Amino acid sequence: MKVHILYNDPIQYAKGKIYDDGVTDIDVISEPIDMSEYGVLDEMKAVQRALRNSQHQTKIVPVALNIFNLIDELKNDKPDIIFNLCESLDGDPTQEMNIASLFELLKIPYTGSRALTLGLALNKPRVKEILYYYKIPTALHYICSNPSKYRENGFERIKDKFPLIVKPSREDASIGITNESVVYDEFYLKKRIEYIVEEYKQSALIEEYIDGREVNVSVVGNVINDENDLIVFPLSEIDFSELPEDYPKIVSYNSKWMYKTIEFSGTKAVCPAKNISKELEEKISYLAKRVYTILGASDYARVDFRVKDDKPYVLELNPNPDIASDVDEDTGFTRSGKAYGWSYEELIQKIISFAWDRWQREFNKIK
Repeated sequence: MKVHILYNDPIQYAKGKIYDDGVTDIDVISEPIDMSEYGVLDEMKAVQRALRNSQHQTKIVPVALNIFNLIDELKNDKPDIIFNLCESLDGDPTQEMNIASLFELLKIPYTGSRALTLGLALNKPRVKEILYYYKIPTALHYICSNPSKYRENGFERIKDKFPLIVKPSREDASIGITNESVVYDEFYLKKRIEYIVEEYKQSALIEEYIDGREVNVSVVGNVINDENDLIVFPLSEIDFSELPEDYPKIVSYNSKWMYKTIEFSGTKAVCPAKNISKELEEKISYLAKRVYTILGASDYARVDFRVKDDKPYVLELNPNPDIASDVDEDTGFTRSGKAYGWSYEELIQKIISFAWDRWQREFNKIK
């Protein structure tokens, strides 16, 4: 097939330095390095490498400021399928869903979750409402858009649950999550809500902080008959043991993206996760498949949990998670795929196959 690998090109919009000039060795730079902007470049190159020896014809298509260029590209050289790595437009993650909508309008099959699910996953309060409706265990929460009224709209049912964790309500990739996100009293709760509202221009999501293990569950496939059609990779766990005692045990922005920080080096993934009973593993896998299905994920996604007293609580669904892979460094998703027994090349081919079969069923349904 003709496969276009489409990604958001940070070189065209990012304000900070992009360490991907082919010359700079990031290992010899002394200061912390923000890897969030150029991570998608590693992802794009990894997928391209994985398809190099396949029979597919690949083409790299960067997306940035001028959306009309993308429309012209797809009209003039229409692919059989798009491998969709686009996470934002002009640095705005809320536009991710609109790029996927464009593919749907042009009737071009693409990998990963559809526009509705991509948009929904960014609306954390709505996801929580859906999880509550389906009786999926998740932390107690409330929403606050006015710091001076932080004691209204749900504070009563969570006021005895300190410590709490305060996050932006419409972000992904741990944006806005730092060591200061975990608060232990009302003074710091109000202060953190003020920070979220002022810095990110959105409501704050305040949750009960589940002090426990963090488990990531990678799921692939699509539901044809029932949820047994889905494949769950071996569970992965974040090891917080190397963090200093006074650091909260969370996956912050630094943990994910700031190379050469204490949080980055102190939060390593272990896959398969250790010391998880068969019963708990089955419960987590079952819940991951339920969340994947309920929120409409497609082809591949990751569901994140906190586990306390052998009870799993769903944190969030990550549709289209990072699938970059190098010989010596994998993302959580690709590490789990290899633990399942798939090579990276096989994983990428499987995702394309899942997407192609799904869209053929969808197009036949439309006809």
